[in-house]
Amino acid sequence: MHRTISRRTQTSPTIGGNGIAGSDTNQLNLQFVVKYREAAKHKQKVFETEDEAIQFARTQNPNFRPDPIQETEAQASACLLLECTNKLRAHGKTVADATDFFVQHLMSNEKSCTARELVDEFLTAKQKEAASQFDLDDLRSRLATFSKRFNNHLVETITSAQIDDWLRALNVSIVTRNHYRRLIMRAFTFAVQRGYTNSNPVFGRFVVSRAGNC
Repeated sequence: MHRTISRRTQTSPTIGGNGIAGSDTNQLNLQFVVKYREAAKHKQKVFETEDEAIQFARTQNPNFRPDPIQETEAQASACLLLECTNKLRAHGKTVADATDFFVQHLMSNEKSCTARELVDEFLTAKQKEAASQFDLDDLRSRLATFSKRFNNHLVETITSAQIDDWLRALNVSIVTRNHYRRLIMRAFTFAVQRGYTNSNPVFGRFVVSRAGNC
């Protein structure tokens, strides 16, 4: 947490609060850092309490006053940090773990493509591989249905459950449904190879035929 107190001149000091997790999960300790200029050089001093920090800041500028609005914002930030820390700790994770995971997720999304773009690129690649006309027509027909359903969804965000629900909603036989699944699995394998997603949500998931099922 960083707390900046305004209403200062160019040479006025500022106070920042650095949040440090205490031994108690419901406690957040703060160290207060006063940043100021002396002899045209940037300096800083650390204090255990805010009062000490403010007193020192006033030795640098007698007119120094804390900004109550920013004080409230800083307290809200501290509470939010503590709340998130406790939620993650319940699952054995830290704020750093959550940050790394979310950044990786964002990077994956940035490299991803839409379902429609994947199908178009996959079909183009198969044409270049000189696939048979029968295979191309089959891919184009089945994957066009998949592309129409998921269209602008990023392939990185499409889940196994979404694909499974869509396949089960098709008014086709189990054999045809599994054929759709195989072709979509091939498209996602291509997506993994191209770096558009980190995993294949279809891999190895097939419907077993049972009497009385469609």
